[in-house]
Amino acid sequence: MKAQIIFLILIVVFCSSCSKESTSRLEIIDKNKKAKIDSLLNRYLDLNRFSGVVLISNKKSIIYHESFGLANYETNRPFTDRTAFKVGEVSELITSALVNEMVHKGDFQLSDKVSDYLPEIKGEFTINNLLNHKTDLPSIASIEKQNPDLEYSIVEYANSAKGGPNESEKSELNYNILGLLIEKVSGKGFQENVLDYTERLLLKDTYLQRTDTAQEATGHLYYNYRGNGLELQESSVYDMEMAFSSRGIKSSANDLTKIVHSEPERDVEIEGYLGKDGFSYSVFYQAEDGLAIIVLSNRRHPVAKEISNSIDSIMKGASYKVPLKRDPVDINPELLNNYLGKYRLNKFVNFEVIKENDSLFVLLGPNKVALIPQSENQFYMLDNDASMRFVEDTTNKVNSVVLLNGFIDSEEKAFKIEK
Repeated sequence: MKAQIIFLILIVVFCSSCSKESTSRLEIIDKNKKAKIDSLLNRYLDLNRFSGVVLISNKKSIIYHESFGLANYETNRPFTDRTAFKVGEVSELITSALVNEMVHKGDFQLSDKVSDYLPEIKGEFTINNLLNHKTDLPSIASIEKQNPDLEYSIVEYANSAKGGPNESEKSELNYNILGLLIEKVSGKGFQENVLDYTERLLLKDTYLQRTDTAQEATGHLYYNYRGNGLELQESSVYDMEMAFSSRGIKSSANDLTKIVHSEPERDVEIEGYLGKDGFSYSVFYQAEDGLAIIVLSNRRHPVAKEISNSIDSIMKGASYKVPLKRDPVDINPELLNNYLGKYRLNKFVNFEVIKENDSLFVLLGPNKVALIPQSENQFYMLDNDASMRFVEDTTNKVNSVVLLNGFIDSEEKAFKIEK
């Protein structure tokens, strides 16, 4: 009997040891992933391409939530769990949710013409056309360019374009018109509708406008605006009337996580940037595994999606790229000869790469810009956040150059002009 008890104790101890070893191994895996994500984001921060908040969650809980940089660089205000960002096109998630709630209540049908409710809108498109960006309404910027004297209003701009049920560019007017529809049918302002929505989802920091902006991130631009090299500058404030229900909502990473998990069967993939306002954002949610990755930045560089893709790869144990440092490296001067020549970006833009005193330069019109090596085939420009990566063809000859503006990769490529 005594031997049996000792044997049982040994089994319990052994199983306990196995459990601890398994738990320890799991913690090491988590720490490794966290270390990789931290390192990735710190690199973007060091390059002044990212400053913000990243949150990763699954169906059960938040598994990563960190901030990098500052919410306001003028006042040295840090980020908090409640910092709200301008989230641009992510506003459409909430506007579409409000529209669908009204459909479920029987306020209107998606097949109804918008003009049935907003007779001042002359287009023949339906509510569903607007939701899916299937009108021929051009962007606000396009209408501004074509009608420089036309004072902005949603109705005036929409009627000047006279959209129909055709697929075209994603115009902000589509969702701004939906904002007017929500106001007209509900009898309440869009701001009040947003607040009702946030109460239903128990959101704390999602809104159109708020008098207390102490928890709001300030957008920043990073460029050579004074001729003294790259510097941070606080960005301007966007036109709320133009942003409205298509681009005007602000939200925090915590709230956005609740929003994407509120419709667990719906995939979400929205990314973009507000260039003049100094914000970049990416909201990614995969219904299959319940993984959500939220990247919010108060930098104008549109790298949030690039960051999100790398984080997704880290979570899956796949390979990913880290941006190169903007630090000069020593390379064999003979390599520079491979990159010399004239290149064509398009039918309007050509440039030439030359060598002087074992250094590379690019001639852009009357300007000669130094190219500083950051790898054997990639070079950065000192006074702007641009780089050039030279690419070889299958015969190991350089035949093109990828133009990078703060990215790891780019589709913007110039091809060498054969002599």
